[in-house]
Amino acid sequence: MAERRRRVTINDVAALAGVSKGAVSRSFNGASRLPESTVKRIHDAAEQLGWRPNAAARAIQGAPARTIGFVVRRDPALLGSDPFFPLFLAGVERVLSAHAYGITIRFVTSEEEETRCYRDWVAESRVDGVIVSDLRDGDPRFALLDELDLPGVIVGDPGRAVSQPAVYHTTDASIRELVDGWVQRGHTRIAHVTGDPNLRHTLRRRAIWADALATHGLGSDLFETGWFTEDGAKVATRALLAAAEPPTAIFYANDIMAAAGMGVLADAGRTVGGDIAVAGFDGIPLAQYLSPPLATIVCDFDELGDVVGGELMTLLSTDGSVPPVTTLAGRFLPRASYELRAE
Repeated sequence: MAERRRRVTINDVAALAGVSKGAVSRSFNGASRLPESTVKRIHDAAEQLGWRPNAAARAIQGAPARTIGFVVRRDPALLGSDPFFPLFLAGVERVLSAHAYGITIRFVTSEEEETRCYRDWVAESRVDGVIVSDLRDGDPRFALLDELDLPGVIVGDPGRAVSQPAVYHTTDASIRELVDGWVQRGHTRIAHVTGDPNLRHTLRRRAIWADALATHGLGSDLFETGWFTEDGAKVATRALLAAAEPPTAIFYANDIMAAAGMGVLADAGRTVGGDIAVAGFDGIPLAQYLSPPLATIVCDFDELGDVVGGELMTLLSTDGSVPPVTTLAGRFLPRASYELRAE
């Protein structure tokens, strides 16, 4: 049996660099009393030996955790099915890794568990800052971050003045363009399959859809909740088709739901782009390969993650100054699924 390799310790690093154990510790917790040449010698020794400072010990000494926290109040299964998460996290991680930061993600099921997670992270010095997404009306997390003095960047429109910076896509004009185009093509029964009704962006998309219809004197009674899931979209689409006056066009609140809905429409003998029009939201790469290609409102979630990551790093720097609101423009991309003219 092979002999187990001895774990490298701070004493080994100190011996190789020719300094005390305390000097090694100070060099990694941001102390400025050591000469730059000494810090370099210590870090070179640590790199040569493959040693890293213990995170818990560094926290006790007040050093940065070099970790960003992201609490997600959703089913963990959605991380793979919702196109937002992988694209957004790729953008965030690209920025964080360039600054030698990591991200820890915690899935929770309730507001109480979510609040406890934030409090535990701060009490244990586990994170230096957080990302706040999936905003809700009257969201208590903004005040909680203030109470905990925890830096954070909000993903979405908070709907009111808050102390944390917010980054989000503006898509109101794109939704209006989508609805207006269908009305110009003769559609009067334009349905909407919404996402999670507890989320602010779900309510916003539905409100703009309804207002765009009202501008043309059309009602907004034709909607169903799809919860941003494939199964939810299937149930919602079947309900719409069973209506006394079924829709001739359906706007889904994300592309995954639109793809699932198109499958239901095909099973019902309806031809997308032939006798019913469909559009989605998100702009996932898969949308262009559906049959017919899916019209969608494009939001660059990778860019969103990049901006959020950059603002977090700025918040944690000595400057710490970022704009209170940063908006990114969404755009409507018409494709074959949208172009149907109503009879």
